[in-house]
Amino acid sequence: MFNLAFNPVFSLSDVIAGATFISIIVGGIFALHTWNVDLKRKRSEYIKTLFDGIRKDPRILFYYFEYNKKWYDEEFHNSENLERDIDYTLSYFSYVCYLKNNNIISKKDFQYFCYEIERIVNNDQFKYYMYNLYHFSNKCNQSISFIDLFNYAKSRGCFEKDFWDKSSQRYPHYLNF
Repeated sequence: MFNLAFNPVFSLSDVIAGATFISIIVGGIFALHTWNVDLKRKRSEYIKTLFDGIRKDPRILFYYFEYNKKWYDEEFHNSENLERDIDYTLSYFSYVCYLKNNNIISKKDFQYFCYEIERIVNNDQFKYYMYNLYHFSNKCNQSISFIDLFNYAKSRGCFEKDFWDKSSQRYPHYLNF
């Protein structure tokens, strides 16, 4: 009844169009691969830059936390340079926590900073400073400084129960709250 015959006839323009389509696909895959490799390289350079900052930036006083140096005392808020450098250090690590919280760096990338961050948030001087900042900020109805680092410490259970009591005798009271 019906005679269906398939007679493939390809013209030169069909062959050129097919080859062009295949080369576009291959080029797209290559471009995507190159873009992905470049992203990974840039990410690793960014992590290295952040990590190098800990060791090379003289304003980052990580070793104050590492070696439990006493720095938060009644003179701290009058010592312009020390307060500025401690605040810079805490801001730096708070920024790293911010990057993790917003998925800008991965959990794997964050692990490069965990040792330093854990040393900071478990340091008594840090806790004393955060105690004063937390209660002073509450009094002023403002957000606490170094919020991402503070929240990290809070999530890790670094603050004792009486941290939240503004009349606690466990912590020094150097700010007016």
